[in-house]
Amino acid sequence: MADKSYLVLTAVGPDRPGLVSEISSLVHTAGANLEDSRMAILGGEFALLVLVSGDEKATREVAARGEALGAKLGLRLLTKPTTTRQVARDFLPFEIRVTGVDRPGIVQRVAGVLAGRGVNVASLESRLEFAPESGTPMFMLQASLQIPSALALEDLRRELSKACEEESWDYTLEGS
Repeated sequence: MADKSYLVLTAVGPDRPGLVSEISSLVHTAGANLEDSRMAILGGEFALLVLVSGDEKATREVAARGEALGAKLGLRLLTKPTTTRQVARDFLPFEIRVTGVDRPGIVQRVAGVLAGRGVNVASLESRLEFAPESGTPMFMLQASLQIPSALALEDLRRELSKACEEESWDYTLEGS
């Protein structure tokens, strides 16, 4: 579809049943398509991030009706026009997983190593889990990475190993 239009829609607010149904109904009723989405309950809040596509009329209707729907649902709902994703061809797809006893700064330290090497974080999820016997809060980070093809992978592995060793974290880095 050459005249395809794209819109990013975000929503945050108190969680309750029916929110996904209401928002997806808005997109469908406007004649648009929900192409990509991330939804989660964080604390007591529902958080949503979606990519909407359709012809220009459909995406304009989603944007125009979104604010009213957000108010009705008690959500802060925002829309922003965007473009189709540009596929980078000069990167290697990898997955990283980092685990360790929870403390502030884990995401920042790992992201700093990656950014310092020009690695793009395509998606990232993190959460707390509790160790079975001790109940110790354990931090889990999992991310999809786009590593530049020209980057010496051993240099990145060495830098990640050093950071994780200093902090007593475990990590894996694997091609996807």
